[in-house]
Amino acid sequence: MKIVFLGTGDIGLRSLSAIQDSEEHEILAVYTQPDRPFGRKGDLKVSEIKLFAESCSIPVHQPENIREIEAVDSLVNYSPDIIVVIAYGQILPKSVLDIPKITCINLHASLLPYHRGAAPIQASILAGDVRTGVTVMYVDEGLDDGDILFSISLDIRADETGGSLHERLGKLGPDALMHSLELLSSGSAPREEQEHELATHVNKIKRSDGKINWSKPAHYIDRLVRAYYPWPGTFTFFPG
Repeated sequence: MKIVFLGTGDIGLRSLSAIQDSEEHEILAVYTQPDRPFGRKGDLKVSEIKLFAESCSIPVHQPENIREIEAVDSLVNYSPDIIVVIAYGQILPKSVLDIPKITCINLHASLLPYHRGAAPIQASILAGDVRTGVTVMYVDEGLDDGDILFSISLDIRADETGGSLHERLGKLGPDALMHSLELLSSGSAPREEQEHELATHVNKIKRSDGKINWSKPAHYIDRLVRAYYPWPGTFTFFPG
């Protein structure tokens, strides 16, 4: 199938690489976030996804907003069978969702409908969940509330950190995505509505979220320290 990829991050990179390595699919283009100033010197940071795509001679687009007319027109011109979205950071409008011939799918690092939003991995640890996983869903105009195509789960370890769970889910992600693409290609992909009444939502993490509130129970502080390792980290002030 002919695929356009929209995404960022390590799990996105692993999944993009898996698609590129397959013989069944062709990546027409990659859309990722613009290069941003980074560090004290403000040097532009180029994403690993962009570097990978360029190394494979895949066209790269970095619109500030995917709703821009130029961005939508460029997507239309590629005429993809599938649009794959992983941690892109923007909600796709109907004008984009209507473009692919088959559908638009998203890989999310939680067992939906739990932990919709920007930081599902940390949220799973903070909530004290004993299981989590990755979910491939059909994208609609909402926030991570589309019908479920496929999911894989794993146990959360008692000593799990945000970093270790990210690594484990990062290994599951490409497998879940490639299996979903196989189902879509064969015309046998299931579609299951989420249990929306069970949905929880999480916001993007800020550095200030790592401040320890010592009035909280010990088990919560333990989860906070583990969830926010290695980023954004936790901190406190003494005295106060």
